[in-house]
Amino acid sequence: MEQDEQTHTSSALPAEIREKFGFLRLLGMEVETSRPGLGQVRIKVDARLMHPQQIVHGGAIFTLADTAMAMALMPIYPAGTRVGTIEAKINFLLPVRAGELQAEATIVHQGRSTAVLEATVYNIHEGERRAIARALGTFNVAPPKNDLDASKS
Repeated sequence: MEQDEQTHTSSALPAEIREKFGFLRLLGMEVETSRPGLGQVRIKVDARLMHPQQIVHGGAIFTLADTAMAMALMPIYPAGTRVGTIEAKINFLLPVRAGELQAEATIVHQGRSTAVLEATVYNIHEGERRAIARALGTFNVAPPKNDLDASKS
């Protein structure tokens, strides 16, 4: 892989970002790829993700998709740029009971202050990779706080 692709793994993401994503650490989520226009994250299915019917809770699947979309968007902007979900929807296609989940996200449209991304979440189990959910999200992109402070003068 070429250096200028700006691919990051969970250990190569800037420490500031790793520290701020406490929720991802709590879930055991791993950032596989975070480069302009492509985000990939993964999590192992275990008891923490299950709801009483012994399938993965939809909130865990949504979190994976939302995080992958952010990972595709964040590397495009300067350090400190704030990226946040404005609106998102997800379609759950299949239930998941075991294996790993991987979300892969790409940019659909990028404007000055918003971006639209899509993500597919896959279940990887017993040698198969099956799409189990599709998400679409709109994100707000705000300049670093220092840029906002400078514009007030």
